[in-house]
Amino acid sequence: MIENTFESLRRKSFSRRGFLVAGLGVAGAALLQACGGQEPLETATSASSQSTTASQSSTSTSSSSPTTSIGGAGTPSAASTTAAVATSAATKPADVEHKKGGTIHVAIIGEPPVTADAMFTTNFITTDITRQIYEGLFAQDSKLGPKPMLLDAFEVSDDGLTYTFKLRTGVKFHNGDEMDADDVVASLTRWGKMTGRGKQIFALMAADGLKAADPQTVTLALKQPAGVLPVFLALYEGFITTKEVCDAIGTNKMPDDQIVGTGPFKFKEHQVDRYIKLERFDDYAARTDEADGLAGKKVVYIDELDIIPVPNISVATSGVVTGEYQFARDVDNNQLEVLKSSPGVTAIIKKPGGWICLNYNKKMGAFTDKKLRQAVSMCFDREQTLIAAYGVKELTRMDPSIAAPETIWYSTAGKEVYEKVDQEAAKKLVQESSYDGSPIRWLTTKEYLYHYNTAAYVQQQMEAIGLKVELLVSDWATVVERRAKPEVYEMLVAGLSGSWMPATQLFNDSSWPGFWVSDQRDKLVSQMIEESDPDKLQKAIDEYQALIYDELPFMKIGDDFTLQAIRDEVVGFDTGANDWYFWNCSLK
Repeated sequence: MIENTFESLRRKSFSRRGFLVAGLGVAGAALLQACGGQEPLETATSASSQSTTASQSSTSTSSSSPTTSIGGAGTPSAASTTAAVATSAATKPADVEHKKGGTIHVAIIGEPPVTADAMFTTNFITTDITRQIYEGLFAQDSKLGPKPMLLDAFEVSDDGLTYTFKLRTGVKFHNGDEMDADDVVASLTRWGKMTGRGKQIFALMAADGLKAADPQTVTLALKQPAGVLPVFLALYEGFITTKEVCDAIGTNKMPDDQIVGTGPFKFKEHQVDRYIKLERFDDYAARTDEADGLAGKKVVYIDELDIIPVPNISVATSGVVTGEYQFARDVDNNQLEVLKSSPGVTAIIKKPGGWICLNYNKKMGAFTDKKLRQAVSMCFDREQTLIAAYGVKELTRMDPSIAAPETIWYSTAGKEVYEKVDQEAAKKLVQESSYDGSPIRWLTTKEYLYHYNTAAYVQQQMEAIGLKVELLVSDWATVVERRAKPEVYEMLVAGLSGSWMPATQLFNDSSWPGFWVSDQRDKLVSQMIEESDPDKLQKAIDEYQALIYDELPFMKIGDDFTLQAIRDEVVGFDTGANDWYFWNCSLK
């Protein structure tokens, strides 16, 4: 029998963590993520139907701490001259009366390696653009949990092995074709071949497990439970495009003339290093349920979204202040006070953000020796490194956890290793290691200044314990290209998400730069993917994090928060959203 998710909830009593874990799948199979400022969830209501409908799935309400804002984006005042700062939380934009028209200019850090193919690259510039154009079967809500997007309903069998996805009807692609099950199967097949998370799911899939049962129904059969599936499918790389596009490009990079999605914006024009133009998709099939993060109803009021590469963040910052750009995805941390005092501008501090680490090449070279990884890991002060990297202490946090404190996957395992800084002990470990005095090659870039600032500071601490360090400075595209070649470097800085469930982290793929290979890691990742019991899940997370601090594939430095800026003429923009988007907002 296929059981309704909320009917299952009605018959059980849950702790906050238990409710979140159970809220998506039969018998508590799926996993849900929380974001900053969340208070305990209220009791779920029951549902009477036999399938998980789009309007019911994952529905919950929460009480959130308010967004700190004085004036700022979404304020209806026509001429705000008050300094403003907003810190992200699960909030709703102010109610405003929207009118159609106008163009919003967005400054991004640089030219994307591929315009809008988040299956091809994990680079955030590409994923930012992908989000505007494409949609998946699920989308992340304001608590970062998955909600149905291109689905009318989905069902999970009692044994957790079969998912049945009922697609929405009348959803059009940007080329005018209507989405059907063949498009979904082709897109998910590409996802399973190209992405780390897709490969994890396809490894658990039964033979011929992904099928189009009829034009509006897709089934996915597994060999073992994968409660994390909706979480994976809600991420950007799980987007749906046409079968024709998938057949044409296979696993190759998607060219601009093949960018065809179902999202509220459609691709218009791209001039490299100048702009990427998106326009409102007037035939967009919006959902009717309430807007909730990247899920729910989306309405585009503006005519066009111009996304402009601005590699110099100081230029991007001043551009928002002068009005050249309405929004900057990344601004100069050192200009926070300037932004606070600029009339008509709101500075946005995004929490939870990411975290940075020293990532060691473990495939070949000096750091195949664990003693050397231990030595470097304890030779530098975390707080001073964060200040060197970002310049503003307000935008950083020391914390050992792979998942941020704002999520339900937080852990303090390995805290004693994270907090240990001892240069004398580090010197002794260098002497005991197999290090032969050769320069340690560190890939870095000044395009992301925190990469270079971190390298420059930690280089001094490494040299103080007897190591030679050579900084190999290049543009970011070159770093991305070279980090896949283990023969050309020993270490680099990696920036990772603090809002992801630990099993979804990129470094769980042994081919990801750094090349961490660990049988015990693979075992614990499998447990996290399959586990439905919240206590057993937390135990697996704690053991996984303890393993990281034992094997030291990298050393976490600390959390960082993104600083963004928006002009007040953009009304209705949700400063509490985990990611930026320009539906459900407009220009004055």
